[in-house]
Order: sequence, then structure tokens, then C-alpha cells
Amino acid sequence: MRLVPHRKITLLVLAFTSWFASLQGQRIHHFDTRDFNLGFTMGLAVAGYDMTYQINQLDPSTGWLLNRVELVRKPGIYLGLISNVRIMDNLDVRFLPSVTLEERDFIFHMDSTTNGGIPIVRKKIESSNLNMPLVIKFKSNYYKRTRVFVQFGIQPSVNLASNKKVKNDPDLLKTTNYDVSYLASFGVDLYGERLKLSPEIRFTRGMRNLYVNDRTRWPFAISDLFSQLLTFNINFE
Repeated sequence: MRLVPHRKITLLVLAFTSWFASLQGQRIHHFDTRDFNLGFTMGLAVAGYDMTYQINQLDPSTGWLLNRVELVRKPGIYLGLISNVRIMDNLDVRFLPSVTLEERDFIFHMDSTTNGGIPIVRKKIESSNLNMPLVIKFKSNYYKRTRVFVQFGIQPSVNLASNKKVKNDPDLLKTTNYDVSYLASFGVDLYGERLKLSPEIRFTRGMRNLYVNDRTRWPFAISDLFSQLLTFNINFE
């Protein structure tokens, strides 16, 4: 009869040891033991601007009076590469070169009493940006093949489709070709045996005024344009 308690204790110890060993095995995945990882990312982007505009601008060629400027955000494409350097279990440094194809529409609403029946003028800005963000990634502890993460960083960008140097076209909205943005994102790392997938929502906001008011139809209608980009992407590592 005395052996029964000892058997129970032995079984409890073995069960606890097995449970603890399984927890220890979940603390880190073999992907996260590597000092350096490569991958790629793709997704959809919604492009916009943080804009300030001035009303009551007069077009001297038509006599139209500007009443309001409306920004229309449009979807775009996001493609990029991932290079990841492990600093410690919960901290990585990442370089994420990417290309984004972006488009925004601007609708200039005119004063209906002076525009001769033409209520709006529509223009657009197209961008093909080469982005070079450097970010810090903070990760939660590994649990059941998942880790939650947030990222913060700085993103220099070059607009390969900038129309800044175009002359004698008053219908263009001109933007400069260089920008610097701050970046913030959050997502979830989902671990497989051979692949790690990471759905992510990322937001960038420019710190430089991109608007160039050189020889445009309403040169002072827009005071400043700061880029905004919201992306929904999946990372493959």
C-alpha cells in the first residue's frame, strides 16, 4: 500500500517534467536562433497625403475661383526584400528595401457662380518609390508557433517617377523626388517547419514637404503635402 503514493508522486514528477520540457521547447523556434535571415514581402498599399490647401485661389486664364481641394486615396502595390539581423531573442534590426507603386487623385472644386458650368478639375500624382527603411523589431516571447511584433524606424525614399523637372505644363501637380518618413507597424509571426509567414499592417508618414509650386495652374492652392502610406503585407522568411 505504501507504493501507491510513490507511484503517484513519480507520475506527477514525470508529467511536470514533460510539461516543463514542452514549454522550454516553445520559448524559441529554430528560425529565431539564426543570426541572419533573408526573405521577401508583398502586399497592397493605400496612398494618401497629409495636405494643407488654400481656398479662393483665382485662375487668371479662366477667372475660376477655387473653393475646395479634395484628395482621393487609391490602392497601390508593395514589393520588397527582407534582411534581418538578430540582436537578442526579442530584438532584431531589419533592412527592408522595397518598391511601391502609388497614385493619388486631386479634385479641385470651383466656385459654381464663376466656373461657367465646369464644377471640378481632376488631377493626379503618380509615384514609383524606391524605399530603404531601417527598422527595429520588438518581438513577444514564442508561444504556440506565434510571436506578436511591433516595428519602428526611418525610411528614406526616392520617387523614380517624379515630375519636378517638367516645365511649361500648368496642369501638373509637381512633387520633389526625395522623402524621409517615419515607420511604425505591427503584426504576427506564424511559424511553420520550413517557412515563417508574417501578416503585417504598416504605416509611414513623410517628414518633408513634397509639393513644388513651380509654374502650376494654382501655384499657391496647396501649401504642403506630406506623404502617407498604409500597407497590408505578408512577409515570407
